[in-house]
Amino acid sequence: MTSPSLPALRSKFDDLNLAEASLISCLTRLKPGETSWEHSFEIAGRQMHVECLGNSYGFPHGPDNDMMLVLSNLFLEQGQPRDNSVHCTAYELLRMLGRTDSSQNYRIMHDSLTRLSGTLYKISGWLDHPGGIARRVTFRFLERIEEIQGEVKHLNLKSFGAGTKLKITLDAVVAASLTSPRVRPFDLDFMLKLSGSQSRTLFRLLDTLWYSDPKAAASGYLEFDLVELGRLLRLTNLRPDSIRRTIMPIHEELTASEFLKNVTFSGRGVKQRVRYVFNPQRPDYPLTVAQLELVGRIKTFGITDVQARGYVRKHTPERVGERVRLAEAILAATTRIRRSPAAYAWDILTDELGKYTMPLSRPEVAAVPAATVRSPIRDVEGEAERAFEELRQMHGQLPPEEQWAVHRGALRLMLQRSLGSDLWKILEARCVAGDLEAGTLLREANVAVANLDLQHFLDSLRAELRS
Repeated sequence: MTSPSLPALRSKFDDLNLAEASLISCLTRLKPGETSWEHSFEIAGRQMHVECLGNSYGFPHGPDNDMMLVLSNLFLEQGQPRDNSVHCTAYELLRMLGRTDSSQNYRIMHDSLTRLSGTLYKISGWLDHPGGIARRVTFRFLERIEEIQGEVKHLNLKSFGAGTKLKITLDAVVAASLTSPRVRPFDLDFMLKLSGSQSRTLFRLLDTLWYSDPKAAASGYLEFDLVELGRLLRLTNLRPDSIRRTIMPIHEELTASEFLKNVTFSGRGVKQRVRYVFNPQRPDYPLTVAQLELVGRIKTFGITDVQARGYVRKHTPERVGERVRLAEAILAATTRIRRSPAAYAWDILTDELGKYTMPLSRPEVAAVPAATVRSPIRDVEGEAERAFEELRQMHGQLPPEEQWAVHRGALRLMLQRSLGSDLWKILEARCVAGDLEAGTLLREANVAVANLDLQHFLDSLRAELRS
C-alpha cells in the first residue's frame, strides 16, 4: 500500500447530515460509565432524533470532532474511493489534525479512531437530498481500521507510531452522504486554528446552523434555550450554571477570532436563552463577486479601497446594497455639496439614525455635451470590471478545490437549476479536478447575463460537460 504525500488537506467541506445531527460531544473528558446519549430536537427546520451508543472508550467527544472532519475531507481528496477506504500514515494524519508528533498525540488519535469505529448512531431525520424525504439510518462512522506496521519481531505491537500505515474505511452510509448534494464548503483551516476542541465543536455547530437556517442568515443571529444548547453540545451536566461555565470561555475565543460579533444571555434559571450575533464576514475570508461589485460602487464616491472593503465585510450584502443605492440616489439628486462627496457618501452609508431617505425624484439637468459628461453607470461598470479582474487574480492562485469553494454559491444560483442535478455534479467534479476554472466560468456567465446571451452560454456549457 502506498501513501500519498499529504502535508495538509486541500479539500475543505462538511457533511450537513453529520453536522446537523451534532454527533460529537463538546466535553473534553468523560466520567466512567458515560457511554451513550439520546436526544430529540428540531434543527434547520425539521425534527431529528439521534441515539448514540458508545463503547468502553465512551461516546465520541473532544478531538473526535476534528477527526471526523479530517477523515471526511481525506475521503473526498482521495477521489471518493469505491471501497470507502482512505490511506495515510499515522504521522500524516496527525499533521492533518494540526497536532505535533508526540506519543501522547498518537494515543489521543488511537482513542479517537476507536470511539468513531465502535460507536453506533441511530438517526431519524437523515436527508439524501436538500428538500428530500427524511429517513432513519443506523451506522458507525468508521467501519474498519487496519494497521500495517511492517516487519514484526515480537507480539507486543504498539498501537501507533510515526511510520504506522493506516487503511481507514468509512461506513457506507457516511460515504454515500459525502457524495451527495448535502456536502457544503466549510472553513476547516479556521476551525483547526482555534485553540480548544470545545471551541472547534461549537464553531462547527453554529456555522452549520447559520448556513442551514434561512432565518439566521437573514437576521445575522441564532438564539437557543440554554439547556437545549447544552443538549446539542452533548453535555451531561445540564444545570444552567454548569452550561454557562462551559461555554463562556468558548464565547471569548469565538468573539476574539471575529466569528461572533457578540453573545448575550437573557432570562433566569432554566428559562435562560443565549443569542449569538455573527460578524457577516471575517477579515481573512475572500470577498465574493457580489461584494467586490459593491466595493467598486462605493469607491466611485471617492471612498478608499480599505474603507470600502471594511464596510462591505462589516455588513450583509443586502444591507450594503440598500445603503449604496440610497447614497447613489441622494448624490445624484444633490446640486450642491458643502463637503466632499466622499465624506457625504460615507455619512449616508454609515447612518444608523435614519437621517437620510430616498429622494422622490431627480432634478432636471441642463443639456451638456456628451463628451463632458462623466457617466456614473459607466464608472460603476468599470469598477465592476476591475473588481472581477481583481477577483480573478486573487483566486487564480488557489487550488481548484478552494476556487470551487469560493465560487460555488454564486455558480449554483446562476446555473444549477438550468443545468439540472446530473450536469451540475459533472460541473462540480471538473472544477474540483481543475479541468474547468470556477472563477473564469463565473466571469463568463456574468458577461453572458450582461449581454443577454445566457442561453447560448448554457447551451455551450451543456455540450462541453456532456463531451
